[in-house]
Amino acid sequence: MHTSTRRARSRYRLLDVRATERITPRMVRVTLGGDELADFVSSGSDQRIKLCLPQPGQPTPLGRDRAEVFALPREQQPKQRTYTVRWFSAQRLELAIDFVVHDHEGPGSTWASRVRPGEQIVAVGPSPSYEPNPEADRLVLAGDETALPAMAAILEELPAEARVRVFAEVADAAERQDIASAADVEWTWLHRDGVPAGESDLLVEAVRSADLGPVPYVWVGAEADAVQALREHCQRALGLDRRRVYALAYWRRGGAATS
Repeated sequence: MHTSTRRARSRYRLLDVRATERITPRMVRVTLGGDELADFVSSGSDQRIKLCLPQPGQPTPLGRDRAEVFALPREQQPKQRTYTVRWFSAQRLELAIDFVVHDHEGPGSTWASRVRPGEQIVAVGPSPSYEPNPEADRLVLAGDETALPAMAAILEELPAEARVRVFAEVADAAERQDIASAADVEWTWLHRDGVPAGESDLLVEAVRSADLGPVPYVWVGAEADAVQALREHCQRALGLDRRRVYALAYWRRGGAATS
């Protein structure tokens, strides 16, 4: 990896809030832009960046680089949280992030609900992205609403010959999204309908009971316990090589969300 690429992934960027949009009742899209995205390296699907989110009562942005951020008193240091880049436009120097708006207060959810165009925030990244194996005879995507932006980004980049099975757990039918893809996609939407996120076995049971094909490639993004259960199912029950299973805990019950 070239030094310039490493620097582009780790440097802090001051970005303008260009637009906000309510995608579903519980999903808000925030579009960020600015000249500091000129060296942003977009290398594929499920690419993630960190946002420096303000503590309650603190302004944003606060700290333009790592040294400035960590030199601040602890009560002023912004909280860094990781989010999936929903899309990136090199022509417009813009990227979008979809936030799940939780019932409880959280730094990302609170910021996304209140931010307005014209404000600014500092972003760090991006991280390396996920690259679906082009030889997969079937790609399986399984996740809750926190992973839906990543699954959508993956689907939009797949070729027409790809065969995909998607399991998406969301709060209710109002959270379903129409996501275009050239691929042959079979959707299974799972509605919790009043059951709190992290307390439902819908996603795990749906994947466990499904015929995923003889040798699928599986991508999982959800609450940590669900991710662990699905990883074990894929590797032990299905006998899949670990290279065929990409599983990432997006959040943990009682802990901070990573996406």
